[in-house]
Amino acid sequence: MNLGQIEDGFFVSPQLKPEHLAGLAAQGVKTIINNRPDGERGFYPAHAEMAELVAHHGMEYLFIPVNPMALTMEPVIAFGTALDEMPGPVLAYCASGRRCAMMWALAKAPIKPADEIITACAAQGHDLSQMRPMLMQMAQAA
Repeated sequence: MNLGQIEDGFFVSPQLKPEHLAGLAAQGVKTIINNRPDGERGFYPAHAEMAELVAHHGMEYLFIPVNPMALTMEPVIAFGTALDEMPGPVLAYCASGRRCAMMWALAKAPIKPADEIITACAAQGHDLSQMRPMLMQMAQAA
């Protein structure tokens, strides 16, 4: 599986399938974060099933569901804490990977320059340039 590396030790991916997990474990991934809420459009494994499968392959699993149309700071804080505390490398997934890149951007805004964040995400195909004002505001508030 081709992982989108945003920074050293952090990757984003579109929807994972159970058959991807053995390969991810073999590649050294230690923690998987699921940002996709159960019941979202499309057919994919529910988070409880993924939690069990991820554990079977010896990795850690966190479920931090994100609705980008109703985002609050609670999942951003949980995501940032996970990045700081969970063993890496960390892979976050959602439908396309964009939501995970956005969560990383928001979690890193207080400590990384907005342009660096936007460039890192764009290198993996996630254009977050429209978030520049928000990222800059978060940096100033930190």
